[in-house]
Amino acid sequence: MSKVELKFQIPSSKLKALRLAFLHCQPEKNYLSAQYFDTAHLDLQRQHLSLRQHKENKIWVQTLEAPKSSVEYIEIKTSLGKAEPSTVNLRPCQPYKKFKRLLHPVFQSNHPLNFQFKTDISSQRFLHTEKNSKIELSLDLGTISSAHQSLEIHEIKFELKDGNIHDLIQTIQPWLSKYEIWLDSQSKTVKGQALQQSFPVAAAQSQSALTLSPQADSIQALQQMVSNCLEHLLPNASAIALEQYKAEHIHQVRVAIRRLRSALKIFSSPQIAQTKIWQKQLAVLFRQLGNTRDRDALAADLLPLLKQAGSPIAELPAQETAKTQIGAIFRAAPTTGLWLQFIDFANAEQPKGQKLKKCIRKQFNKMHQRICQAESIFTEMAESEKHQVRKRVKQLRYSIEFICSLYAPSDIKQYLKVLKPLQENLGRFNDLCVAHVLFEQNIVQQPKAWFVLGWIASEQKHIQQAIQQDLQKFQQVQRFWQSK
Repeated sequence: MSKVELKFQIPSSKLKALRLAFLHCQPEKNYLSAQYFDTAHLDLQRQHLSLRQHKENKIWVQTLEAPKSSVEYIEIKTSLGKAEPSTVNLRPCQPYKKFKRLLHPVFQSNHPLNFQFKTDISSQRFLHTEKNSKIELSLDLGTISSAHQSLEIHEIKFELKDGNIHDLIQTIQPWLSKYEIWLDSQSKTVKGQALQQSFPVAAAQSQSALTLSPQADSIQALQQMVSNCLEHLLPNASAIALEQYKAEHIHQVRVAIRRLRSALKIFSSPQIAQTKIWQKQLAVLFRQLGNTRDRDALAADLLPLLKQAGSPIAELPAQETAKTQIGAIFRAAPTTGLWLQFIDFANAEQPKGQKLKKCIRKQFNKMHQRICQAESIFTEMAESEKHQVRKRVKQLRYSIEFICSLYAPSDIKQYLKVLKPLQENLGRFNDLCVAHVLFEQNIVQQPKAWFVLGWIASEQKHIQQAIQQDLQKFQQVQRFWQSK
């Protein structure tokens, strides 16, 4: 019903050596062919469900699968007999409680299930013992095929058959360091769906709402937050590592990293010593992503306003910087090693933390007060200090998203009604500061940029006044976390 599995891509330069390593372990060899189904309207895909039919020990089996977390999947297997099935039927899965909600819109649509794509995989497997845990290692080589396209598969999987995730991670480490494998959270289903629909890349993953357990202590809550961030981060990181990504994947990775850094900073605990190290590692990774997204945002938001103002310049100055090999960053062993540390932390047993709402009151009061301190001095602050105010506001916003399930929606709504305009105006002010630096650097080559700099200065003055008013309102807003 439930399985824990981590999958990794193999660099072509290491494939031969890894195959030899498997042969030394005397693996069991299997050939696996599976057919995947969905409706023409992709009703299963919309619910993150995967449906396939395949042979196991001469018996045809139908498997319905859904992700439970970044490492765990729930599945229902239905035996179909020795003869190859001529139909696909979801009815046997309907009574299962864990799938009932997901299947409801599929049954309501009443669309027929059709063949989408197939996989043909040659698999080698062996069982490894790590302390008291049993881990199955699989080397999967083969293809995913749709009607007109195919994709080669070279993967190594680690499935926890019995035991704990910490032992699973420990089993992976030697293979990571020796063969430079990298974590890939995109399932064969996701790859097959993109192939069948002729999409060059899988869709970017946005963040999902988090419902915290009311009984959780501060460390358990942090574990849930980290797990939620990984579900947001890993699919996008995988797309980038595979060099199959768009600007939105980079944006979502940046947001996920910001959310993760906020969770680690606000809900860190002395019992978890690694949190400060992780924050530094994430900060380095964030900087490596460069400022491509910032320029995209300026092009989308700032340039139309400049045109309206009659600017003689209608494009951003060219930027002569070396192109960052973003894909290589996410294939690097230190990056994968960091993801594995977060997976280990989110799923392993941790020491007991303090009462969650007590932690929230302390940390949120601190964040709220530090933002309020800027009210009387914001216009006199240096740009770097104003940027810090913006970062604190964003950190507070992310933190509220993490814990909002614990408080009355109406109370949170009133607070956000004041916080959101402040965040938006601080964002606009930051964009103007970034634009000012870009155009100022280009003033010698393009004297017309003086017009842009004058317009930016005028806009900055106007937005600073708006921020000052936002900060005054923020000082007076009711703090929803203070209520009993």
